[in-house]
Amino acid sequence: MSRRPQVVKIEPIPVAHQLPSGHRYGSARGQIPARAATLVRLETSEGVVGWGEGFGPPGPVVAGVAELRDEVVGQPVDRIVPLVRHILQTGYHRGLGGAHLAALSGVEIALWDAWGRTLGVPVTSLLGGRAREELVPYASTGYVLDHEDGEAAYAAQLETVASDGFPAAKVKLGLGAERDRRRAELAREKLGDDRVLMVDFNGNYTADLAIETLMAIRDLRIAWVEEPVPPEDLDGLARVRAAGVPIATGEALYTRYGFRPVIASQLADVVQPDVAKCGGIAEARVIIDLAHTWNLRVSPHVWGGAVAQAASLQLLAAVPATPHTAVAPQPLWLEFDRGANRLRDDLLVTPIRPVDGVVPVPDGPGLGVEIDEDAVTELRVRTS
Repeated sequence: MSRRPQVVKIEPIPVAHQLPSGHRYGSARGQIPARAATLVRLETSEGVVGWGEGFGPPGPVVAGVAELRDEVVGQPVDRIVPLVRHILQTGYHRGLGGAHLAALSGVEIALWDAWGRTLGVPVTSLLGGRAREELVPYASTGYVLDHEDGEAAYAAQLETVASDGFPAAKVKLGLGAERDRRRAELAREKLGDDRVLMVDFNGNYTADLAIETLMAIRDLRIAWVEEPVPPEDLDGLARVRAAGVPIATGEALYTRYGFRPVIASQLADVVQPDVAKCGGIAEARVIIDLAHTWNLRVSPHVWGGAVAQAASLQLLAAVPATPHTAVAPQPLWLEFDRGANRLRDDLLVTPIRPVDGVVPVPDGPGLGVEIDEDAVTELRVRTS
């Protein structure tokens, strides 16, 4: 038997796109000064390079990737799931959340990319085969801005989404019932009656306040409310069900164990793992399978750079239609962030973009995309 290619090198690369004052955006919890992530560059003994991405501020994620070197270097590149489980089980005392999971997720994605490139097939094929050639995107927009003309700039975001042909959009609320009503009304006005509208509270409410806002906007045909309460408030999540609006959550949950109570108790209608922090592609697939076991919808959180975006596309392309077959009442939505973000727009030779209202799934080997290493060098955060 021929020797399987092994990992010989892992390099964490912190990258950031700084947002100047007056151009920052975010949620009810505040605006961000930069879009930042940690890329993971992995090399094999055959000279194949795989890329991954870990979510969040680079400092602790870079340290986490560096700490994983001894565990990963020397391992066969295809030993992905056993390796990740081993790392989680031996490091159980760290808990199942935070920067070390983002670091592990970035390494895991890079392993999938390298293995796919070694075999000359897309990651979707390694996940069981392609179920679809394209995804339907919804625009993640309507951010809370630091502009003085906040409402005019908010309206401009929505007008751009409509003119770009997105069939759906998600906007940020969580600012109090009165302001939320105004923002939701403006979103419905700019998007029109034929587009799907989601809202996102980013966990900025207690259950009673979330219910107050949802009762105030329910007539605007809200497709789902995302994170109506903080992720740890499972009892509050159950209370919010009284408002009668579908609930989406999961971007701040980690591994199948973090999702288990939400799914098993059916506290959400739409389950949202993030491949760049939940444990990687394989763990996100387990979470999706769990959601389908309880007959829940899925729509992963995708709010990072181009590598995480590409990984999410490969994952979603392999997800079977469930429970429907020929007729899908709702598409398998792909979150498509519309905030200014060079980590999304500039890191690939050919950026991922919607075409005629859909996003084609790359069919090249691995993640199916090619990294622009000059852009990586430009966006790299210098630490010394």
